[in-house]
Amino acid sequence: MNTLHAGLMCTVLLTGTIASLFGCMSAVRRHRRFAFAACLAIASLDFAVLAVLLSRLPGSETLAPVPWTAAALSQTALSLFASFTLWHKSRRQISPVSIKESCDHLPCALCFAWENGQPCLKNLKMDELSHLLTGEALLNANTFWKTIESQPIVTLENGQTWSFERVQMEMSGRTVYQITGTNITEEARLQRELEKDNLRLKDMNRRLRQYGQDVQEATREKEILRAKTRVHDEIGHALLQTRQFLAGTQGDAARVCAAWRQNTQLLLAKYADEQRTDAFEQLARAAQAIGVTITRSGLFPEDGTENAQLAEAAAHECLTNLVRHAGGTRLEILSERTAEGWSIRYRNDGDAPSGPIVEGSGLTALRARTEAAGGAMAIAHAPRFELTLTLPEERQEIP
Repeated sequence: MNTLHAGLMCTVLLTGTIASLFGCMSAVRRHRRFAFAACLAIASLDFAVLAVLLSRLPGSETLAPVPWTAAALSQTALSLFASFTLWHKSRRQISPVSIKESCDHLPCALCFAWENGQPCLKNLKMDELSHLLTGEALLNANTFWKTIESQPIVTLENGQTWSFERVQMEMSGRTVYQITGTNITEEARLQRELEKDNLRLKDMNRRLRQYGQDVQEATREKEILRAKTRVHDEIGHALLQTRQFLAGTQGDAARVCAAWRQNTQLLLAKYADEQRTDAFEQLARAAQAIGVTITRSGLFPEDGTENAQLAEAAAHECLTNLVRHAGGTRLEILSERTAEGWSIRYRNDGDAPSGPIVEGSGLTALRARTEAAGGAMAIAHAPRFELTLTLPEERQEIP
């Protein structure tokens, strides 16, 4: 065997030795004891043949080429076969290394730890989050959990939001804790947008209710002004009758006394209305002063609620329209409790409308307030006028 041939055989044996050592390392990573022993034996044999060949290299001409070549090639082939077989099986079987690699590729953070806090399996994402939250890798799961236990939903400086959860499990008779971190950045963003939308809706609802109250107040002031104008005209007419009677031009004492008696009753009724706290009583006395009787029957919403305000506002509007358009003397209010809330109906004995009701400013404002409160308003014109309010459950009066 010449020197070149011997060098090539040394190279082949060195390749086999390296392949066997690679197989040994792979077997150690996968906890394969038998495979490790086999690869180590093959590597030792490769190295022994290589050592002998290297020691005889200066006098390689005396070596028989065929046996040494066969030995080198067979040893190298055996090493490559063993390493390839071990690598191929490791690719097809589940091992602790493959489990760890799979966990590292999960989008969530994951850690399994014993009862004393020592991690038995954790992925790279959990270590990364531990660095961001505590400044160090996750070395003790109990310490890490105590850091985030009071606030398991954490928003990081990069804007991501993570939710952590710990679950206790039993494995082979031992207690194991699983800590899971889930990226809920998108859910948190949607939650914030939903809260903003709810605030905008609440503000819009508040403004609609305020608008309804403003409209009601403006309508009430308009009616008060009209009533004051009427009182002013009535008193002026009584003064004119009195002056004519005193001058002896026309009139008699009975007519003058009747006029002053009517104005006195009207003023006393107005003063009594201002002193009462019951809204329906005030309305009933005011109606009595102008010749209209209001009767109520059934259960009514509790005083101080928004439903009570709406019922009062509807009574005011029906009374005004009864006097102004229908010429009646009786307003009947019937209220009953329903599964959804309240049903309140308003009827009168005035002239029946000739056609569908055209809603003016008062009825329009009343409808807007009712719908803003979640209710509904219906108006029937045949066979007689009837207004119905359908209101939800009790709602406290808005300050």
